[in-house]
Amino acid sequence: MFLQQAQQVNAWDTLLIDNGDKILQLNTEVERVKADQQRLENELDFVLAQQEELDAILNPLENAVKSQGRSTLTQHADQERERTYRLAENIDSQLKRMAQDLKDIIDHLNTTNATSQDSNNPIHQIAKILNLHMESLQWIDQNAAVMQRKVEEVARLCETRRREQERSFRLAFE
Repeated sequence: MFLQQAQQVNAWDTLLIDNGDKILQLNTEVERVKADQQRLENELDFVLAQQEELDAILNPLENAVKSQGRSTLTQHADQERERTYRLAENIDSQLKRMAQDLKDIIDHLNTTNATSQDSNNPIHQIAKILNLHMESLQWIDQNAAVMQRKVEEVARLCETRRREQERSFRLAFE
């Protein structure tokens, strides 16, 4: 009887040690994922700040275009347009880079947790959250592309109007 109870206690002890190791591994993985998520949140905050900066740059330009109506566009406006265009390209490239980083993280998590599909598993839940983040970044990327096309359209229209005004100016003084 004593030997049987000792064997049972030994089995429980082994089970507790194994589970403790698993908990430590899981905790390490969760901490790594938390760090990755924090890095992702920091990058998203950075992108948001750049978008706000772009908005702050575009608003005065839009107001200037509205107030000028059909008057000639100055060289300053051309420079601002170029600067805004470069900023939009920069933001677009950063969004693409972040989307690829996020995709790599999600692929890594999905590969790591391919064997465990338990919906109560914290790693699986984190992978779901990161998948949602990935979809959000893709949405941001698509909207950034739309915004870039609009900026290019405005630049093209401004250039066309400038040429028309130069042509009409030359005709008026000839």
